Amino acid sequence: MKRRHQVVLFAVLLLSLTILSPSFDFKGSQLNQEYDQDKDTFPGSSSRNEDAEAPLEIVVAMSDEEFDAFQKIAKEVAASQLVEINLRNEKPDTYKRVLDLEFSLGENGDVVLLDSEEVQFYAQKGYLYPLNGTTLSKSLGDTVVGLRGMTEWNGYQWGMPFDFDPYILAAQSTFLKRAGLESLPHNKDQWVKLTQQAIAEGIPLITMNINDMYGTNAWLNHFEPRMAPDQVSQTQMDSQSGELQQGIQLMNDIQPYIIAQSTNPMISSTADENNTPMVVSLLSQLLSADQGSAVNKDSLERISIETLETVNSRSLVITAGSVEAEEASRWIEGMTSAATQLKWYQQVNRLPAKQQELDLESEKLAGRYGMTKRHSWFPTTQDAPAATTESHALITRFHQKVQQFLKGEITANQYVNSIRTTN
Repeated sequence: MKRRHQVVLFAVLLLSLTILSPSFDFKGSQLNQEYDQDKDTFPGSSSRNEDAEAPLEIVVAMSDEEFDAFQKIAKEVAASQLVEINLRNEKPDTYKRVLDLEFSLGENGDVVLLDSEEVQFYAQKGYLYPLNGTTLSKSLGDTVVGLRGMTEWNGYQWGMPFDFDPYILAAQSTFLKRAGLESLPHNKDQWVKLTQQAIAEGIPLITMNINDMYGTNAWLNHFEPRMAPDQVSQTQMDSQSGELQQGIQLMNDIQPYIIAQSTNPMISSTADENNTPMVVSLLSQLLSADQGSAVNKDSLERISIETLETVNSRSLVITAGSVEAEEASRWIEGMTSAATQLKWYQQVNRLPAKQQELDLESEKLAGRYGMTKRHSWFPTTQDAPAATTESHALITRFHQKVQQFLKGEITANQYVNSIRTTN
């Protein structure tokens, strides 16, 4: 009996050790081993110490002024969501290079603010965490469809749209009327009228930043036919004598009356002869200039604006290697709440990414400016240029040719031929 008793005790002890073994602990090493295997498919997995108390590391790229506003709001949201955060602001001109390096080394933060058009690229690399399995999935449906589509890939949502800034064509309303137009131009004849009016008044017609390739591209795609590099490359050779030739002629007619500068232009709200009556700009720049004007608002020149089919959008993403995905999703949820979205827009003039808040602010803008497309911030036609990696690569590739045309160094014919012969 004594021997049988020892055998029973040994069996009980063995069973106890088996139950307590980490290999069967679903919160222990077996799960970690599976997680490590998963991390092998994510090159950007974080090498940070998996400390539940570690603060969220949030990486952005903003101007100092914008970051000051962001930092204050981000900390308020973190406090309300009971999340501790560390903020890091990189220089915008080196941001992508820094991100690519950190993702490849697995040293990226928990949350990154990305250009929305780049979300799919990083998702395909395996650097991002899908939001479908987080609490953010409940509020994704409230975001603007045009922005949400930019952050989808392979059936998953990889980014939460945060804000956007549309490119606009703006003009002094009285100049349009002097040219015989009630609204901004939509065809060749209307552009010709504006050019003739500028000639009659002895002034340039339009100003744009030649270093902003998306702004100049948006303006070129405003013509009929579309004359931006990604669209010119798709036209058939036999169209040279048809619509394409008309676009080339229009570009040549307008070119002498373009002021191409290296900074963002501001449209004058006063009768200032040193300013052009039309500009290609971002909406935020127009709003900031308008708000900063010390002139009596009642005496200001009425400005008409129309949205172009390109937007500068940003989304918040969670990195694949983050061990704080739950806290990250709570913080992002707070940053994209209705109250925060409106506060952010009021401080930096970038439009909200939530549809209800966007509709509210769009109505106010429609009453403030003569907006031709009041709520069409995004392309609404099937033939509108798509924001794809390929089209952006082509725009970048031929940006120098666009600059040369705007400065009058080459003709529109040479610009078009350089694109078509290269392809």
